[in-house]
Amino acid sequence: MKVQALFHSIIALIFSAVMTAAYAQGLPSANNFFEDAKQQGDNRVSIVMVSQRDCSYCELIHNDFLDPMYQGGRYKDKALFRELKIDSSGVITDFNGEEITIKRFAKRYHASLTPTLLFLDRKGQALVPNMVGVNTPEFYGYYLDQSIDKAIYLLKKSAK
Repeated sequence: MKVQALFHSIIALIFSAVMTAAYAQGLPSANNFFEDAKQQGDNRVSIVMVSQRDCSYCELIHNDFLDPMYQGGRYKDKALFRELKIDSSGVITDFNGEEITIKRFAKRYHASLTPTLLFLDRKGQALVPNMVGVNTPEFYGYYLDQSIDKAIYLLKKSAK
């Protein structure tokens, strides 16, 4: 009986470690919007989470909303998820293929506060207003879905 209980505990521990590792991967980093745009296509919105280290609200949005959306696959045909850490120095590739500093990119989209979600088309144009901060965590998922749906509606409307 003790061997069976130990076996089940070990299996549960291994499963927990595997699931933790899967979620630890998180959202892909925003490094190359030019290449991402090719992958994005005309019918998906690019959702860019502008974040920084030691931001508890960023962790909340990441862990409770965006990462499950990304990992779950339900939004695969709707959105391309990326994360941009504004406290990192360096450059990324912009939508036009040119290099731009992370800070300048964030400034262009008025994303100096974190967390900020950007909803962009494949050319880098904002489709709907940014979601800045977290006012009501209980309704955040609803507001996020509304923004995604409206962005996709605008994408389809402009494609006609």
